[in-house]
Amino acid sequence: MKKMLISKARVLSTVLVTLVPIVSLAATPSTAPKTDDMAVSGNLGFAVPFDGPFSSLEPAITGTFEYYTTPRISWRGALGFTSFTADFPGDPTVDSMFLNANFVYNWERGNIHPFATAGIGVYNKNGSNGLPPEFDETVFGINGGGGIDWFLGPRWGLKFEGAMHALTGEDPNTFFLGTAGVMFWF
Repeated sequence: MKKMLISKARVLSTVLVTLVPIVSLAATPSTAPKTDDMAVSGNLGFAVPFDGPFSSLEPAITGTFEYYTTPRISWRGALGFTSFTADFPGDPTVDSMFLNANFVYNWERGNIHPFATAGIGVYNKNGSNGLPPEFDETVFGINGGGGIDWFLGPRWGLKFEGAMHALTGEDPNTFFLGTAGVMFWF
């Protein structure tokens, strides 16, 4: 009986030692951006096209600048680069550079802020390796998605985001962009 009480006490103390730091961390006030704060991020990720002869997973890089009009609402500019390889002999590619303007709404959940975003953009596409001239174009598009901002310090955090992009013009004109990066705000 005594051994059983000691065993239960050990289990209870282990649970308390584990839960107390987690609960205190969750109760820590957010270090999230405030009204009139600005943020920048650098992100690496992938792009997956959904149409035409383009079907491969491709690397992507983006950079963002964000202005917070309230702690919940921000306006974001994003510059990004990716390239799509066509399923044709010679592996022709379409290099894509885009500039997006987005509205972002986030929900505060302690140090983790889920967010939704939607925006418009200009996409410059350049075909190579034998693709016809119609693959060289500048088109408009829309995008929408979401993710999380995970605030880890007084002025920095991690950003994870996924967004669908739908463009006018030649294929590839629909793709998913997934990124992860580091964010600093001031």
